[in-house]
Amino acid sequence: MTRELPDIFACCDCAAPLDALDICRECERRFDRADACPVLFPTRSRDVSFTIAPGMLRPDDIAADSVFRYPARSGQDKSDAYHLDLAHQDILENLPAGSVVLEIGCGGGQMRAWLRGRGLVYVGTDVSTERVHDWLTAFGGPDILCDAHALPVRDASVDVVYAAAVWEHLAFPQMAAREVARVLRTGGYFLGSASFLEPWHDESYYHMTPNGTHSTLRLAGLETVHVWPEVKWPGFVAMLEMGNKATRPVRWLGRLMNVYYLLPKQMKIFLKTRTWPDKNGLFETRSRMAGAIAWIARKPLAPQAPEGEAN
Repeated sequence: MTRELPDIFACCDCAAPLDALDICRECERRFDRADACPVLFPTRSRDVSFTIAPGMLRPDDIAADSVFRYPARSGQDKSDAYHLDLAHQDILENLPAGSVVLEIGCGGGQMRAWLRGRGLVYVGTDVSTERVHDWLTAFGGPDILCDAHALPVRDASVDVVYAAAVWEHLAFPQMAAREVARVLRTGGYFLGSASFLEPWHDESYYHMTPNGTHSTLRLAGLETVHVWPEVKWPGFVAMLEMGNKATRPVRWLGRLMNVYYLLPKQMKIFLKTRTWPDKNGLFETRSRMAGAIAWIARKPLAPQAPEGEAN
């Protein structure tokens, strides 16, 4: 191993605890390395089943405050860690020293120094050492390569799972969320975000709406603390910024379109109240055209009735 990592790993095939990341003593599976990074992908097929509770698939049964539940502050501060939302930052900065943070889709591992600098134990995972922007390679890359649908991590061994701008790239987000719930300790947090009205990009699978996010977390047995559309990243801007090199120079048009989209709602409120609404007064309207969705979920302190099952 090139870095000191916590003793949390399990075989991705037989689930036996691993005392080293080169071989499983139980099933004798040997693990390769890529750029000195252990490769822990499963080689065995798995059967997966979900049991859907009555009413779970009906949008009318999802309370509005479950999918538009904003934290005290949110959005990304460009002066801090790349892709780190302020709401996620608040959770991470209040963790006890020594807490284990597992990042899924860590890219270059840019969160490593930020988290370790706050006394936290960091493990970065990704599917490749190459699918990353060139400027992020200086951060050291992932600690292990693995599949988010089959995390090579022991049950209840992690305090926080962090995944920024990742869940749209997963082929089966509900199954991956179940893995998150499995590896979290009781009371542990799942901090994540995914594309909403961004264009299809980088082999993405499922761009998630507020309802879809809530249902994914609920199916995994997680409690939603906050689910919020990233209103500071409008879909109009995302479509140009994430489009191609030709559309990025005119991304200002996206800002203009967003203003035009909000104007009728602003005028309606003004005519009714004679007060021009601020941004907070337009949260719901802005939410419906957000480019991304973010969430904070938690593994319940008390056992809950299962709504699905993975074998």
